[in-house]
Amino acid sequence: MERFREEMSNWKYYELLGVPAGSSLQEIKEAYRKLQKKHHPDIAGQEGHEYTLMLNEAYKALIKGNLRKDHDNRARAPFGRHKSNTSSYSSWNGPLRPQALFVDENACIGCRECVCHAGKTFVMDEDLGCARVKLQFGDDQQKLEVSVDSCPVNCIYWVDSEELEVLEFLIRPQQMAGYGVFGGGWERPANVFSAAKSFIKQLKLEAAANNASVSSEEETPAQAEARAQASKEINMERFSEIWRLLEVLGLKMQNKE
Repeated sequence: MERFREEMSNWKYYELLGVPAGSSLQEIKEAYRKLQKKHHPDIAGQEGHEYTLMLNEAYKALIKGNLRKDHDNRARAPFGRHKSNTSSYSSWNGPLRPQALFVDENACIGCRECVCHAGKTFVMDEDLGCARVKLQFGDDQQKLEVSVDSCPVNCIYWVDSEELEVLEFLIRPQQMAGYGVFGGGWERPANVFSAAKSFIKQLKLEAAANNASVSSEEETPAQAEARAQASKEINMERFSEIWRLLEVLGLKMQNKE
């Protein structure tokens, strides 16, 4: 649960409540009450206590019009200035699930097989000549399995949902800094899975170091909620500086003309 809480910045409030974006206030209230009852500390213990704090945060943001609008705007650009194409990130059909589909665009040859078999889930990027997921579970399970099996280069993967946003960010070509009259060009990790693994590992190491410095005294609910909010803000800053971290880790990058 602590890892889930540390990665809270990767979750969108709608997904946390298990409702689609644009749900009515009544639907949000019903989902919130249902989850609060399920994860009440008297039933789920300490794990439930931490989860209900996150539910409270999501409910508060979505139930108030101005906060909801602000969250929706942030959700369209979770990586701030680094995200140039919001359509590059997949959305969810229904509640968040343990696994999601991801296309390794470095390996994709643009055969369109996945789009033919599961057109609601996959889409072609005509500019880059590769496929990507536009809507997680947009098609039924059988069509999804056929689309994965039909890929001639095996570049479609089932990945953990908590890793999806990192992978989708890393696989997008990012503009390199230019020097003088020379343009910077474009780059992305040669091995997106290794890059994501290293980045997530770095986050865990930093989180462990931060936790070690925290007092061993029991936190009050207010202190725990404040720490969760601070952790979320810190992780968002880390995501916005992801390329600096990758350079420190010495990951090999490849240029995209």
